[in-house]
Amino acid sequence: MGKWRKTSTRQQRHQRVATAVPVRISTVDPETDPDTGRLFFRSAEETTANLSRGGAYLRSWEPLEAGRRVIVSIDVPSGGELQLAARVVWTRREIRRTESDDLDAPGYGLEFFGSSSAELDRLDRVLSGLQPASPIESKQDDGQQRTPPSPGA
Repeated sequence: MGKWRKTSTRQQRHQRVATAVPVRISTVDPETDPDTGRLFFRSAEETTANLSRGGAYLRSWEPLEAGRRVIVSIDVPSGGELQLAARVVWTRREIRRTESDDLDAPGYGLEFFGSSSAELDRLDRVLSGLQPASPIESKQDDGQQRTPPSPGA
């Protein structure tokens, strides 16, 4: 199945909030340009489809491969920027039709790791300022439906 499959099948532990928050993504590990042989880092502006204390789903027409480590930068409404380390845990490279017959763009799922309690507290404040939608069912690469557990799980 290759590098585009998810690296983990763990169920989500934190309630997802349906969002459209702009974020900046920067890769931690360099890639090699196939034409020049030079090392480079990817940087992109993406938009979240959902966000939680544990991770995010980003819509992207150029999803990163599973296993990639990234820095996620979020502008905090009260000022400043929140930077969180994350890794890509799954990638969806095709457009799919949702249960409500809408089209959902490709993208990738991130899991936050190594964040300090201060960073997670700032993320909690950002999340508390967002309006949660009804519980989100997440359909991941393996085609299984999952409903996130209640908050604090």
